[in-house]
Amino acid sequence: MMIKKAYSTIIFLILINSWGSVAQTADSADFDKQFRSFWSSTISELNEIPFSVKKLKSQIHKNKSITLYELNSYANIKIHIYVSEPIKKGKYETRIMFWPFGERDYSFDWFLKDEFMQQHNIINVRVDNRGQGLSREVVSNEKFILNGIGKKETYVYRGVFMDVVRAVDFISEHKKSNGVIVVFGKSQGGMLALVASALNPKVDIAIVRIPFFAGLEYYDKDRWPMDWILSTSNYQRGITQKEQLNILAYYDVKNFAKLLKIPVYIGVGENDPITSYRAILEAFSNIKNSNKIIYVVSPCDTHGFKSNSEEKISALFLKNELKKIYKDKGIESIY
Repeated sequence: MMIKKAYSTIIFLILINSWGSVAQTADSADFDKQFRSFWSSTISELNEIPFSVKKLKSQIHKNKSITLYELNSYANIKIHIYVSEPIKKGKYETRIMFWPFGERDYSFDWFLKDEFMQQHNIINVRVDNRGQGLSREVVSNEKFILNGIGKKETYVYRGVFMDVVRAVDFISEHKKSNGVIVVFGKSQGGMLALVASALNPKVDIAIVRIPFFAGLEYYDKDRWPMDWILSTSNYQRGITQKEQLNILAYYDVKNFAKLLKIPVYIGVGENDPITSYRAILEAFSNIKNSNKIIYVVSPCDTHGFKSNSEEKISALFLKNELKKIYKDKGIESIY
């Protein structure tokens, strides 16, 4: 298990053994079973809904074809997916980018020029999950994280997590896919990338930064989002803090981390005011796969960062892991 911590231009490599992990108790083992059962049954509900796909718009830009699709997801709610594929014939690796928070009212032309969507020799995908971008007809972005939060069965992220599972299923059937899928994201996008990796075995690698809802018990209760969630739970729903946290445990990345079996890279900020380094490190320690790196950017006191060193490390990790995956799958490698 590796932690890479950057102080200015100096990088320290620290080897740790399950830092912050908690001994398995009867209660935690019980919860793990309930957690797996809940998400297994939710996926079964999703799979009972046949795919309904509609192509809304397509345009060629430079050497790629960009297409906007509408498809149905959990509870038959429509979501939207942008797919950028190379024009030339062949089989290509797929990279999916999940969004952070925001309504994302980008025009189609924006996606034509998006740097991520214009990567060469790659199938690139961006997903508007419910409550975001074009997928706000049924689920609003307003007070999004409070939607249905009083019960684990009704919480909005139950459907959102199924949106990302369905997005992976959808793109895995692309005629130009070579079967290799990498997921990316930061903040909410990082959370969704890790959840997609935990719940859909078609994902091969996850590259994430500052994943949201990781180690929720470490979140500052007097700061957004927990102050908002807990005050609303108490005054509007009559739900105690303990009850609310028990519900949110079904949506905590640290519990999905136990299901991860693929290479994972996580970049974090040392003093992130929302998702703390300590919280993410506990989720990181739950990942069973040894091919994992957590890189801590320091100094960093914001929810987000820009670090050339961090970018280089993540790129190197991705390249090395892709080499192994291409070899294991018997696919001709471009790396």
